[in-house]
Amino acid sequence: MNPHSHTTPLEQLQDAIHFLGRFVTRPGSIGSIWPSSRQLGEAMIENVPMNPGDVVVEYGPGTGSFTRVLRERMPSGVEYLGIEHDQELHRNLVKRFPGMRFHHGSAEETPAILTHHRLRPARLVVSGLPFANMPADLQGKILRSTHEALHHDGIFRTFTYLLSTLSPRTKHFRRLVSEHFHHHHGGKTVINNFPPAKVLSYSKSSGQN
Repeated sequence: MNPHSHTTPLEQLQDAIHFLGRFVTRPGSIGSIWPSSRQLGEAMIENVPMNPGDVVVEYGPGTGSFTRVLRERMPSGVEYLGIEHDQELHRNLVKRFPGMRFHHGSAEETPAILTHHRLRPARLVVSGLPFANMPADLQGKILRSTHEALHHDGIFRTFTYLLSTLSPRTKHFRRLVSEHFHHHHGGKTVINNFPPAKVLSYSKSSGQN
């Protein structure tokens, strides 16, 4: 892993065009017209202890905004697995992040995917999925899968856009996630993101952040 690798201006332009195109043609599959900022990516993994042998799972790595931060911050010996449903994005991720492991599939199948790759339960699950745009039944399936896939003291991190906080689907997601994860921890609000976002952090154990 190269800690000094950054997105090139051409890659940034390609990512922006991709997000805008998906937002126009398939608005339900993406949560924003712009890739997440580095500041949001850093907030998503802030204060999460990661040690050699731990497994980190990323849902919907997309164009790699969070993946890049994880690559820089994960200690040597931590196993990474990115689960991407979009075939084109999956191909691009494999090219852009050589040496990192990506699976073309759905987050609702995470326990089986971990077994397939012979990985232990995840210490951290980071989600870039647009939960607010998902049908309620899919939200539930992914949350059940996440709870099952986590280590007993694992952490689940996702985020919501401040503009969508009052939307019915966002409210439903917040209620639903509280049914699966009884320990919710205060998350950081990231203004330097478009749109501004709030990190949501949950764990199986009350001692986690």
